[in-house]
Amino acid sequence: MATAHSQTLRISSLSSSSSLSLSSALSISFLSSRRAACPLVVFVSADLDAKPTVLVAEKLGEAGLKLLKEFANVDCSYNLNPEELCTKISLCDALIIRSGTKVMREVFQSPASRLKVVGRAGVGIGNVDLAAATEHGCLVVNAPTANTVAAAEHGIVLLVAMARNVAYVDTSVKAG
Repeated sequence: MATAHSQTLRISSLSSSSSLSLSSALSISFLSSRRAACPLVVFVSADLDAKPTVLVAEKLGEAGLKLLKEFANVDCSYNLNPEELCTKISLCDALIIRSGTKVMREVFQSPASRLKVVGRAGVGIGNVDLAAATEHGCLVVNAPTANTVAAAEHGIVLLVAMARNVAYVDTSVKAG
């Protein structure tokens, strides 16, 4: 009868480059014998319950925040000055902004920064320093078609207002 023996190798690592900073453990066990092939069993466990922390720096719709809270720890801190933003960002994995918050180089260079993504809720990314984001491995995303319907509606309303002389009639009514 062939002798079999079991060996276990345990490797643990903490990956600081992981976007969620998950501590993971990998266990590899194998059984070897002279007559049988070596079956390899791999068990991977990670702390998948850890949620990323998202800083929402400007007001968003309640439905969006509710959805976001299902997948992340959400910190809604509005009207932050640049120093406060740099302080808070060191505790966050993602940042969601609109047009009022400027995300400059100092934000990406914050000590112990773990920022991996900046989401711009709207069109354009002119208020984000893309060169600094790229240098620090941070993804910048936006919603380029988010206001398409609102812009079309506004255009139609302006056309109707012009066709119906709304501005003139408004002034005339207010004048008596």
